[in-house]
Amino acid sequence: MIAEMKRRQFLRALAMTTGGIVLAACAPKAEPTATAMPKAQPTMPPVQAKPAGKEPVVLQLHLRAGGEKSEAPLYVGCPGLLTEQYPYIKVELAPIPGGEFEAKVQTMAAAKTLGDVMWTAAHSGYHQRLIRQGIIAVSDERLDAHGYSKDEWVPASIAPLTYEGKMYGLPKNCHPGAAHIWINEDMFQAAGLPVPEIYDHTHAEIFEWAKAMAKGPETDREVYGYTIRGNNFEFIYDGIRAFGGWEYNEEGTESLVDSDQARQWAVWANSCYRAGLIPLTEALPTGGEAALFAAQKVPMVCAGRWIHKSIQAAVKEAGDPFKWSVIQAPRESNANGWIGIIATHSATTFSKHPEEAFLLSYYMANQPCAELQMTELGYLTARVDDIKTIEKLGNDPFLKLQYDNNLLEEPSRIPKNTRELEARTVLQNEMQRIWLGDVEPTAETMKKIKEAVQSVVDKPY
Repeated sequence: MIAEMKRRQFLRALAMTTGGIVLAACAPKAEPTATAMPKAQPTMPPVQAKPAGKEPVVLQLHLRAGGEKSEAPLYVGCPGLLTEQYPYIKVELAPIPGGEFEAKVQTMAAAKTLGDVMWTAAHSGYHQRLIRQGIIAVSDERLDAHGYSKDEWVPASIAPLTYEGKMYGLPKNCHPGAAHIWINEDMFQAAGLPVPEIYDHTHAEIFEWAKAMAKGPETDREVYGYTIRGNNFEFIYDGIRAFGGWEYNEEGTESLVDSDQARQWAVWANSCYRAGLIPLTEALPTGGEAALFAAQKVPMVCAGRWIHKSIQAAVKEAGDPFKWSVIQAPRESNANGWIGIIATHSATTFSKHPEEAFLLSYYMANQPCAELQMTELGYLTARVDDIKTIEKLGNDPFLKLQYDNNLLEEPSRIPKNTRELEARTVLQNEMQRIWLGDVEPTAETMKKIKEAVQSVVDKPY
């Protein structure tokens, strides 16, 4: 286990009680309950702390509810790196239910009660709307003042946070979506197939492997060959890009789902569904793909980094009955870069402590924070120097694959009117009709899907 001592230190620190981080509801504020943080060894140049005797500063951090538990290294550990170096700063966590996040932020902004730092999502257009509304603070000047650089983060994470030449907020992550495949090595060998190398596979290979390992009649599989979530935008966009296409033009004014490349991916995926190699999303059991994989009912699961811990837990619960590993999802020779799924922690323009708010956003995007997340969550962030941290932690193969896929990312493309959530919902629903067998992925079908998505793209901001 990588960095086991650091993991134990972190877990012990969570059980202690000192005054660095408090957790509060959005409104009204709850009485603070403090939690101690692990010690860290930051590698970035330290910033001069405020003079002794300075009045305490309390920063309110808005996050999606549950993150303080599911991503404790990020929302508890990383703010702790800041409060340890700057004891006059306290961080108050203010969770907001995910489905209510944008509405509540807008309400608080209108009432001028919004906190100091907040989570945003750039790949959905949310971050861009907040910029235009004047809610998110510019980062450039404070980065320069502290000797930090935008070059600390992968290029794909910078462009979506930039508006009219200025960068707003700092990246929490920039991951490549559905760019990984978890494989059951024993099932490959039992089928007489060599265990795949990590990189450089085609969709034709995936189809042949899935066909060789699937069992039972096509309409009632005992064992499937492969899984994707064809009604999820990350699979759709990465699939289109893997065939050399794009989801939108660079300006965000036109859907490109009717391109030859997009249709090639749709035809390939549909052939997998029609051959009974991929289960429909609604047919997945409790526990989803991880449960199928652990039960050896599918030898290949295509997904994003979010499923890694679930697969680890499910296989362990099953008694570790087989050897497994992770490889890169298929890419054709003309593939474009993976999509960049970008979230941020951004200082708001409502903060009465803009310097400290910036520091909190930086300490949730710097190298020590990245190390905590790699050690405890198995996730990379968006940092160019993540490879050095991976080497420090023992060269875990999945972390290395994440890093290599991160370097292949190209900026996410969203409609210019920022209506990405609405547009992708239309796309997902229309593509589901193909997977269900209601329509075939003909050129005419793809043209009609493009028209449906374009009707959203053409709406005003």
